[in-house]
Amino acid sequence: MLKQLLAGSTLMGMLLFGGASTVNAQQAPGAEPGAPQPQPEGMQEAPQMDVSETDLERFAIAIQQIQAIEQQAQAQMVEVIEAQGLSIERFNEIAQSQQDPELQAQVDVSNEEAQIFEQAVERISGIRQEAEMEMETAVQQEGLDVQEFNMISQAVQQDPSLQQQVMEMLQN
Repeated sequence: MLKQLLAGSTLMGMLLFGGASTVNAQQAPGAEPGAPQPQPEGMQEAPQMDVSETDLERFAIAIQQIQAIEQQAQAQMVEVIEAQGLSIERFNEIAQSQQDPELQAQVDVSNEEAQIFEQAVERISGIRQEAEMEMETAVQQEGLDVQEFNMISQAVQQDPSLQQQVMEMLQN
């Protein structure tokens, strides 16, 4: 559960904070979320960090707050997409086709649909920016800055005993 939480919930937070290097945003095909990823050639693993009990508690509370912010933001994003008359599946299909030249030829998007999609993307961008600010505030309210939060996240991902401690804190 914690691995999924860290890989899923904090992924959005880390990407929004610009700390994607602390969370493996791209999982290897078939890899379990949160599973150790191979290090690119020439890169060394970060040294183990000593995390105090207090910082771990702050981290766990911030994780809970970030998760709530993410859920709210995701619900708002779904509302925006559906209010534009697109299904989530169609929105994702169009988004993927814009990122993959091979898919562009396969996905037929009318001019009207492209405009609707762009309007939704613009509104979603605003929701993401607002969520980013809320997440950063949540982290700071727990007495951490974003860099400290990211460092603790990385330490937790690398240390099963810290994972267990955070999991216990989240269950209480």
